Amino acid sequence: MNWIQEYKQKFSLKTFRRKSKKVSFPHDFVDLDRAASVGFIINIGLCTPKDLIVLTDYITKLEEHGKKVFMVEINFLRKSEPMFNETNKSIFINPSHISWLGFPSREVLKEINANQADILLNLDTSEGLTSHYISGMANARTRAGLYEEELMDFYELMLELPRDTKLKTLLSSFEEYLKMIEK
Repeated sequence: MNWIQEYKQKFSLKTFRRKSKKVSFPHDFVDLDRAASVGFIINIGLCTPKDLIVLTDYITKLEEHGKKVFMVEINFLRKSEPMFNETNKSIFINPSHISWLGFPSREVLKEINANQADILLNLDTSEGLTSHYISGMANARTRAGLYEEELMDFYELMLELPRDTKLKTLLSSFEEYLKMIEK
């Protein structure tokens, strides 16, 4: 990261912290078996076709167990199209929905919060703050993502895994820990 990007990242994080203090939602640990709805935040630009198949299969498995599932698709390409709009409830975010700080618009956040997820899994492994901002401002009861010390306040569950962890491994790790939560 060059110095301009580092400054923007620090300023964005400071702004994120300030905005998050104005929002108050009841957060709690929800067991995956008891959850009625599960949301996923995914950066489509980082996914391989195999990742999309793994994710689609996992979503199908959850839906077969009676879970309501929705997707928050992030794609940083200007003329990108949603990948999950046909099969699942999908909220699509591209650069036209993102501020210069990397934060989605209020309308997008309202749409995400309208889903009232019991669990929101952030599967974005990039260094950007967009997915973390979504998670931090979400009304999901349990927010889960990869461990980053400066973002601990915005999650109920964080796993310390490398950024290059495969999507299949991420999903199975989150599932394992979300099933361990006391019932």
